[in-house]
Amino acid sequence: MVKIRFAANEDIPYIQSIAHETWTYTYGEIYTEEYIRDFVSRAYSSENLRLSIERDLQSAKRSFLIAECNEKPVGYAQTRQVSEAEFELLRIYVKSEFHKMGIGNGFIQEYIQILQPIHQLFAWVGKDNQVGRSFYEKRGFVVVAEKTEMIQGQNKTQVKYVLHIS
Repeated sequence: MVKIRFAANEDIPYIQSIAHETWTYTYGEIYTEEYIRDFVSRAYSSENLRLSIERDLQSAKRSFLIAECNEKPVGYAQTRQVSEAEFELLRIYVKSEFHKMGIGNGFIQEYIQILQPIHQLFAWVGKDNQVGRSFYEKRGFVVVAEKTEMIQGQNKTQVKYVLHIS
């Protein structure tokens, strides 16, 4: 059984482990192993995660979630508020062996409930990230913009997916 709950400091080692595994799975053919390792070590450092969880604990609209299967963390998601009713999905990752179990959709549905009023949820996704793009498209997100970033000396296009919520 899958349970979605708010993240706590005790989850940091699980988030780090899931991040390493899911980033390698998702981006292994897009970025170098070195880039993935460096990015994950910075973005998911204990200090960065602790600060992120602490900010979430202080927020009226908590948004750092953990998915558990049989009481073991298997995924996480986090948003940030952009305007009163607009939120950016910063990260959403589920261990590959738990894909297609409705966990990602569970995160989206949970956000629609807890972030009221929410009229728009958006995410920037690498154009080469077919796993991510497929996930968003199956859930009704639509592409509204693109931007190009320089990553590892290469131009990488990011696609903005938006879900309009009535």
